[in-house]
Amino acid sequence: MRKHLAIPILCVFFSSSAHAETNAMEACSGIVNRYDRLKCYDMAAILKPAPRSYLTRAWDLDGQGNPDADGIRRLEPYRKNYALIRYTTNINVTPASPSPNHAATIPFPYQNIETKFQFSAKSEIGNYRDLELLGFRNFRLWGAFTQQAYWQAFNVGNSSPFRESNYEPEIIGTFGTGNMQGWKLLNVGFSHQSNGRSEPASRSWNRFYLQGGWEWQDIHVMGRGWWRLPEQAAKDDNPDISNYAGRAELVVHWLPDRDDEIILLLRSNLDAHGHKGFMQLDWASPFNIGRSSQLNFQLTTGYADSLIDYNHWQTTFSIGIVFKEW
Repeated sequence: MRKHLAIPILCVFFSSSAHAETNAMEACSGIVNRYDRLKCYDMAAILKPAPRSYLTRAWDLDGQGNPDADGIRRLEPYRKNYALIRYTTNINVTPASPSPNHAATIPFPYQNIETKFQFSAKSEIGNYRDLELLGFRNFRLWGAFTQQAYWQAFNVGNSSPFRESNYEPEIIGTFGTGNMQGWKLLNVGFSHQSNGRSEPASRSWNRFYLQGGWEWQDIHVMGRGWWRLPEQAAKDDNPDISNYAGRAELVVHWLPDRDDEIILLLRSNLDAHGHKGFMQLDWASPFNIGRSSQLNFQLTTGYADSLIDYNHWQTTFSIGIVFKEW
């Protein structure tokens, strides 16, 4: 009888360790008596930790991510990584800006069909896991980088040029609330975005932003507002960029099931009398391409699809692959 009582206690001990599920199952598998073994498995299933939500995984809000020996998370996805073939209704062959010497004088021979790539990753720089400040429970500091590239791959007659590349390094501080549902985090960030080109095609801006994250089961929402750092008029490549690229954005992310993923991005200049904005809708379908990617459809319309197109309106339709998070 004492042996029978000791077995469930042993299971509880193993299931409460750092590797709860694995250790508990290993303990149960070694039990000879069938009744006691089944009882141990039942207890291990009850004590199995709840799955981590999307925002919790993305920003390691519970501190249970993939830390190395020093407790710092390694390189991981930030925004989505994808490769798409897209068609635009209005290719920008004469990009222009009100800044002096920032207008194309000769139209470029661009085609309406091109490829679009995005690579985005972040890495944790430091953390403070036991924070008690204004209702926040923990803090993490991240370094992030996103690159978008627009390649005229089918424009063979003009040497298939890269029409535009945008580079965006960021520093992000994440304050976690510790809430299971509702408001999950507050991000405080600095972003520099540029296309690395010389005049007349040079475009760039710097921003400070605040971003909140909310989550309810399979839906999470990220809302962000920013303030552009002013520049000297003589050095400003795009003085009116906030009127087109906006001052705030909202991202709604829905996971209707294990395989589908739908993301809606809305951006606005918050000007009721001269509103300009941008909308992007992505659907990663259940159709898997290998083990690491899914078929992805993307629709965009509005201004600022890229920096060179910040004041250019267009609608695009894209199909390609989105790479799963590693």
